[in-house]
Amino acid sequence: MDKLGISIGYLISQIVNFTLLAVILYSLLYKPVLRMLRERQNRIAKSLADVDAARESASKAQQEYERRIAEAQRKAQEIIGQSAQQGEQVAVEIRAEAQRDANAIRERARQDAAEEKARILAEVQNQIASLSVLAAERVLGQSMDDTLQRKLINQSLLELSAAQPRRTAVPGVPNGSQS
Repeated sequence: MDKLGISIGYLISQIVNFTLLAVILYSLLYKPVLRMLRERQNRIAKSLADVDAARESASKAQQEYERRIAEAQRKAQEIIGQSAQQGEQVAVEIRAEAQRDANAIRERARQDAAEEKARILAEVQNQIASLSVLAAERVLGQSMDDTLQRKLINQSLLELSAAQPRRTAVPGVPNGSQS
């Protein structure tokens, strides 16, 4: 090797120096740099995992938000529908109540009219009876006793009742005569 210009002692010292330098660099420089790179890689991986978790959490939160909004809208529509239905039901009940009230008022008016008619007819019959008694007294020229007056009045009222197609009870007239 001398012919090539290589000295064996010098080559061995170079190999030993290189190996020593490699071992020193490996232990002092390469290991800390690798450790620092691994830590950085772990931090980056952790940051990426955190970003993915945050993105997934945000996505879930967005989905939950949209679900709640949709649920709130559905409930609002349901409440509006129920309110409209209840409003219609109340309107129907109010109309029915008004119809019942109107029918009751009509029936009361019919009853009042029938009572007024009966009262007027009773007054007319009493006046007719009084006039009949007066006319009979003048015709006969004497005063009649109560039994004779009642008999003539009842007979006149029966004749009047037979002539009228509709009969109404007359309060205050003996024997329940009708006109």
